[in-house]
Amino acid sequence: MPGIIDSAASILFSSEKRVEAAGNNIANAQTPAYKKQVSFSALLERDAPSFSLPDSLQSVDLSQGKLIPSGSPFDLAISGPGFLRLRDGDEIVYSRGGSFSIGAGGALVDPGGRALQSVSGGDVTVESPDLEILGDGTVLERGLPVAAIGLFEAEPIEAMDAAGGSFFRIQEGAVREAGMSTLRQGFLEQANVTTSDEMISMMAALRQAESASRLVRTYDQLIGQAITTFSRRGQ
Repeated sequence: MPGIIDSAASILFSSEKRVEAAGNNIANAQTPAYKKQVSFSALLERDAPSFSLPDSLQSVDLSQGKLIPSGSPFDLAISGPGFLRLRDGDEIVYSRGGSFSIGAGGALVDPGGRALQSVSGGDVTVESPDLEILGDGTVLERGLPVAAIGLFEAEPIEAMDAAGGSFFRIQEGAVREAGMSTLRQGFLEQANVTTSDEMISMMAALRQAESASRLVRTYDQLIGQAITTFSRRGQ
């Protein structure tokens, strides 16, 4: 009998994670370069439908989003699996790209003030807005190279953790230069989120929660029947 409550708790926990992932995805559907979260139970349903196990962790779908032209020379996107390195205060985070501008000291910064990093470390700085950024990350100013934007990957991929929005952290020692990626100046990568799919996932999670509720009601009924039966025998 206690197993019924354990099963219900597991189902509710799994449902909560699915709703959490879908909610985050919908909230970030318009965030450039955002990578959707996928609950482990949803992955099992997709890849091994005969299994139904609860999950405590979220997975991240790193599949390429569509690249769309933005018309701004300070917008960057990546074709391939690489990431840009950004300095957020004293912390290093990674992103698939975004909108940049010239900040204090000529550093290229995103709207949150995070400074774009060069391949060798340090902020990428420029003197003029007349920039050309090549596919390998080379920054040309008036036709002359002034910096090289770094493109990086996590090895293994499990060393990468979501850090909110379109940002990630990579564990120390697990970063390598990206070999199969190119930068696209004047483009932004769309989030790889399909809103209709996320709504379906939320509905599936609600159905899961309803099944857990039915299990609890069944447990209550069984307990009630047991109490009634033993009470009658004790008379």
